[in-house]
Amino acid sequence: MKNKAVNRIVKIDQKGNQWKIQQLFGGLAAGLDRLPDANEVRRNPLRSAPAGLTVMVF
Repeated sequence: MKNKAVNRIVKIDQKGNQWKIQQLFGGLAAGLDRLPDANEVRRNPLRSAPAGLTVMVF
């Protein structure tokens, strides 16, 4: 029995709510993929993790 591959193109209406959600997620993904600059690193110093999130080592 052969499997039939079906390719589909999803068209999103630019006036609808789905378009806005896609744009929001695209902007969020682009922001997460970007490396922080020196000012952002200075403003957000490293902090230790809360004790509840760490596992016992010994």
